[in-house]
Amino acid sequence: MMRQLVLIFLAVCLLISPVHAETDEESSLHRWKELNHTSDQVLQLVKAEKYEEAKQLLDYFSRNFLEVDFQAEGITMSALRTVTLTFEKAEEAVTAADLPVEERIHAITSFRLAVDALTSEHHPLWLQTEQAVMQALTKMRETVVARDQQAYQHRLNEFLRHYQMIRPALFIHLEPPLLQRIESQITFLEKRRTEPLEPDALTAHLTMMEEEWQKLYQQVKEDSADPSLWWVMFTIGGMIVLSLSYVGWKKYRAEKSKVRMKE
Repeated sequence: MMRQLVLIFLAVCLLISPVHAETDEESSLHRWKELNHTSDQVLQLVKAEKYEEAKQLLDYFSRNFLEVDFQAEGITMSALRTVTLTFEKAEEAVTAADLPVEERIHAITSFRLAVDALTSEHHPLWLQTEQAVMQALTKMRETVVARDQQAYQHRLNEFLRHYQMIRPALFIHLEPPLLQRIESQITFLEKRRTEPLEPDALTAHLTMMEEEWQKLYQQVKEDSADPSLWWVMFTIGGMIVLSLSYVGWKKYRAEKSKVRMKE
């Protein structure tokens, strides 16, 4: 029995372990991973206030990024323009003389999320903003219900700050119709911010936004699930079920033989 389980385990390992062969696809994957890793290193350096080192890494990122065959990689001009803009803002953030640390981190984080959205097929990093964005929306709605104009403006600024940070990543990752719907929601809030609070209309709008954003995060999570993970789970699960069935069948045969011998 132990030998059979070992053989099954080895078979599973062989099935889920790809045969190594250097291909163009693997080379491309390695390049994107390196670019993604470099953008993360830039963010960590800025958090540590090591701006000169961060600038050097941004230069390194720029050289490697320009070597990418964007047409062959299927990168749209819109996505390329979005990453380029976040890169330029990131450069400004690390070279500005008197920019607060928070503003530097905000700009670099936006760049980091955009690069990740471009390079990651599964579970983009901007999904990790769900809690902050949803809390900002909830707090906005609560200030409207309380008819607190000043607190509402503060919470609106907080939400817009989160949105501006993840906006480039959304431009890269989302389909245009969904993106346009989100943009229209933001435009509605920005146009109404100088007007007196209208609790009923704003509360309805913010409730709708909470529901839309919750669906957005959930949908992207489901769409971004790695298909290979499900394949591995089903493969291993199937092997386990097969082995248990075989063991059960052997036990049944043994018990049946004992009954016959007694008879």
